[in-house]
Amino acid sequence: MFLFDAHLDLAMNAVEWNRDITRPLDEVRRREKGMTDKRDRGNGTVSLPEMRRGGIGICVATQIGHSVAEDSPLPGWKSPEIAWAHTQAQLAWYRAMEEAGQMQQIVDRADLQRHLQIWQDGPSEETARAPI
Repeated sequence: MFLFDAHLDLAMNAVEWNRDITRPLDEVRRREKGMTDKRDRGNGTVSLPEMRRGGIGICVATQIGHSVAEDSPLPGWKSPEIAWAHTQAQLAWYRAMEEAGQMQQIVDRADLQRHLQIWQDGPSEETARAPI
């Protein structure tokens, strides 16, 4: 089965939460056991291996960086410049995942057709995994 996920905060999980989501989800959760810096530590909900196992072949991988007023109780960055810088770190992570063969950015029809062919054919001997 081939599924499309319309919104995933993959880079935020990696950059802000310092999660290596290329690892199995149980390992990610185990690494966070006992950590208290964020409320939901140990409850990670996504990893690239789990996405592949679940048949998610394409996702809209987001960049998150919103600024809020200094006195706002909402989470966010205290200036547009800080928010922008945070998104650039997320973009760098996505590019690193592409270089590592974990993900593939789809920008045109030809990219989409190649990606779908990889998923249809399954992993080759050279690739241990199909990119998301």
